Formats: sequence, C-alpha cells, structure tokens
Amino acid sequence: MKKGIVSALTGALVVGAFSTTFAAANPFTDVPAGHWAYDAVAQLAADGVIEGYGDDTFRGDRQITRYEMAQMIAKAMAKNPSGVDKAMLDRLMAEFREELNNLGVRVANLEKHADMVRWSGVLRYTYRSNRVKDGATGKWAKAN
Repeated sequence: MKKGIVSALTGALVVGAFSTTFAAANPFTDVPAGHWAYDAVAQLAADGVIEGYGDDTFRGDRQITRYEMAQMIAKAMAKNPSGVDKAMLDRLMAEFREELNNLGVRVANLEKHADMVRWSGVLRYTYRSNRVKDGATGKWAKAN
C-alpha cells in the first residue's frame, strides 16, 4: 500500500472515529462509491479536514507530503477530539511537530510541561586588569 494512502487513511481514522455520520455525497470524481476508502474520504471532505484539487479530484494514488499531512492533523485538532481519538492525534502531533510548528499550530501536549522548566545557577563575574591608577596624578598606567 502506498505511503500516501496510508497517511490519508491515518487521518481518516482519526477524524472518522469521532464523527457520528458518514457523508452521503461524493465530493471527488476519482473516488468511486464502491471504493474501500470512499466513506472515510467523503467524511474527511465533509468535515473540512481534506480538500481536493480544483478539478474535483482527490488523487489518492499520489503520495502526500509531510506538510500536507500536518495540515490534515491541524484541521482534525480543531475539532477538539477526546478519548482514543485525542491519544491518536497526540501521537500524530508528536510525529509531525516540526511541520505543525511551521504551520503555526501550537502542540499543547508539549506546551503543558513548559512551566516545569526552571533556570538556576550561580552568576560569577571576574574582572582582571593589568592597569593601575596613580593616586597622585589620577592617570592610568600599565602595571608591572
């Protein structure tokens, strides 16, 4: 099975698992109603998680990029899933963290631990000079 279809199906499982109904209308001309992924693709399109191309095609036979997968995850995150779906999305968010950050999506699972970071230590400042001030004239001179 191609990596692109696997990625699309992962996204389909995430969103499809917490959707209550499947879409009835076929949004893409290249996904026949009898196709094994039809229901998931139609539901993802209805939920706004995936978008086709301008010619009303899905092109499920091509591999998607990590950036495209990150976009699908970001759109699925906006639906505020819970339970198993949330756990699956958390794993996907960790995998696509860099791409999601490039999209401006905040990864809440990682951010909730940000307040646990503590800075501590000792600041030591040492200044050394090889010049001395003459008390009588007030001029600085090189020390011997």
